[in-house]
Amino acid sequence: MKTSVKFFIGFCVLLFTLASPSLGQSPEEKNSTFAFTKFQKDKAFSPIVGVQTWVTYSMGEEKNGTQYANRADASFRRLRLGAKGAPYAWLRYQFELHLDRLGEDPNASTKGSYSGLNIWKAFLTAKLTKNDLVHLHIGYYWTGVSLDYVTSPWSVSSFDKTRADWYLRNFVTGKGNGIESGFGLGGLKNFEGFGINYQVGAFLPQAFSGTENANPLFTGRFMFTFGDPEQKTYSIRHSGNHWNARNGVTIGLAGSTIGKVDNGNGTVFNSSNTYGADISACAGGLKIEGEYYKMKREATGFDDFSGTAWFVRCGYNIPVKETFVEPTFTIDKFDGEGETSLYSYIGDDITFDIGVNWYLNKTKLKLALHYLNQKGSASSNVGDYIGMAMQVRL
Repeated sequence: MKTSVKFFIGFCVLLFTLASPSLGQSPEEKNSTFAFTKFQKDKAFSPIVGVQTWVTYSMGEEKNGTQYANRADASFRRLRLGAKGAPYAWLRYQFELHLDRLGEDPNASTKGSYSGLNIWKAFLTAKLTKNDLVHLHIGYYWTGVSLDYVTSPWSVSSFDKTRADWYLRNFVTGKGNGIESGFGLGGLKNFEGFGINYQVGAFLPQAFSGTENANPLFTGRFMFTFGDPEQKTYSIRHSGNHWNARNGVTIGLAGSTIGKVDNGNGTVFNSSNTYGADISACAGGLKIEGEYYKMKREATGFDDFSGTAWFVRCGYNIPVKETFVEPTFTIDKFDGEGETSLYSYIGDDITFDIGVNWYLNKTKLKLALHYLNQKGSASSNVGDYIGMAMQVRL
């Protein structure tokens, strides 16, 4: 048995042992049987509705060597419908459909990989301890490597999630959103001025499944917080803007590994691994965050693939009456070396983003105006664009 498999199984056994219902209960609590079956009618169902519209003007667009005229475009960048709830105190669910990039001009400078109607996420979370130390996730959800990986696109201060992290998600799972079927554990523990947070999981990426090999993907991320906590209660996704209420630093260490893959459609390798670190630091209205991750892939008879994905993002909240105005900039870069037989994207992809966000009701109502400069050889299209966005969420 591989060392990584043994470690994952051992870690799960340890946490399940800690999560035994009999631990830490008084005789009175033990006698109040089936208390966990109490139905929470008022928390059982909440709708998920999210609309993000983009109006862009593309300049210098070039796709696969062809130059395109400058153009304006308007589209629904994200349209999300679903539901979430906590029908029991120990059980939560989330379900969401996406209809993204509706009406987008295919010759605009904007980038993305998902369009049409499909399931975005569908999973259950069971709280296994009285505190927030152990939660079990089962279903179709984020495989969870890196800071940007598990941060909502509705919460980032850049115009969109970084392109560099898109390459990381695509490398880990074979698809751009990094969402797969599997199960995992996660939790947190906050002390005075210090906290720990973790997520581990085992998944079966559809893109890597074949007749001869169907090895699981193992992922893990461990976070250490100094100062104010990033999360006061556990959530699988992490906060974007803290609205000037946090002074603290969170450092994350994460990675993933999967064994031999031959999906019968040209994706063949002996092993594929990622590892790296990320940081999120807040001081009042100032927030600085970034990540640096390495990607390695090996296959018999081919040169190894080696890649890096990193970004730095900075924003500053300026309170204006009951709203926040946030000037922000982001730079992100992907580099990949090796053979396309191991990974399709060889070369570099660099994006510089500068803009301003206006949060009229925090993440529920947001306006944004940004300029993005994109270049590199790995992406199929390059070009600059000015983007205006409006997002509304329930």
